[in-house]
Amino acid sequence: MATFLTAAEINTAKQLIEENPRLEGFVPGEGTLEPQFTLVSEAPGRIEAETGHGFMGPSGQKLNEWLTTLGITRDQIYMTGAVKGRPFTEKNGRKSDRKPSKKEEAAFAPLLDNELAKLPKGHDLLVPLGNTGLQRLLGNAVKIGDVHGESLTHAIRYWDGQTYQWTAREYKIFAMYHPSYVRRFPRMQEPAAADLKALKSVLR
Repeated sequence: MATFLTAAEINTAKQLIEENPRLEGFVPGEGTLEPQFTLVSEAPGRIEAETGHGFMGPSGQKLNEWLTTLGITRDQIYMTGAVKGRPFTEKNGRKSDRKPSKKEEAAFAPLLDNELAKLPKGHDLLVPLGNTGLQRLLGNAVKIGDVHGESLTHAIRYWDGQTYQWTAREYKIFAMYHPSYVRRFPRMQEPAAADLKALKSVLR
């Protein structure tokens, strides 16, 4: 698997994780550099942090099912996240996944910005998963329940060091519910299946 991250960016990500006592386990963006689409997720979980690769746990199993439905494999996509380390809380010696903070998203933002900027023309379809991935790209006012399964063309947000700005470049965007959310709530299987059918049409 290849990555758009440079050696310097990888070192930066590792340093950010080392300096934050509530993050662990560096997981880079990885995949093909000419992807069918790029998954933009929230952050790695425990298994991802342990293995150093994205979507290796139960959510990854669900993702594999989705890719099979689409007729493609992992080596045909690129996978990345808003935060490159596992955010966790710890209670009584037990760690649990948590949502990354806005401050953590901003700290890692230049890395994600550079990854997405390097996507070649014709390979710039972004598939944000869940609200965190979607709002990182399109802002906090956009909700996954309102736009999932829709094919959009839109500028995306990038961090200028102080605040988020909008790129001059427009990307194709197709938002989906996160696989972990679909796994937890069986009622979401039907809308997820409909979204996959729509995404398959976009990929043709």
